[in-house]
Amino acid sequence: MSENIPPFTISAIGKGILRTVKRRNAYSAMCMADHWSELGYDKVQIADGTGIVRNRDEFRANLPLVKRLEGVMN
Repeated sequence: MSENIPPFTISAIGKGILRTVKRRNAYSAMCMADHWSELGYDKVQIADGTGIVRNRDEFRANLPLVKRLEGVMN
């Protein structure tokens, strides 16, 4: 993968307009998605570098730290 292509694209509908931003870090992508959700944006999604699109809950469930914590708590 090229160094100048961010691996995560966050998209949402805000005030009737499709908005997108790119982030190189999964946790930064999650924070942006959370922020847009808090602002009331609709259809907040995160696409990874392979093109897999997930909503916030699905994306969060697949973050490595979350997976490790769930393993410790179960």
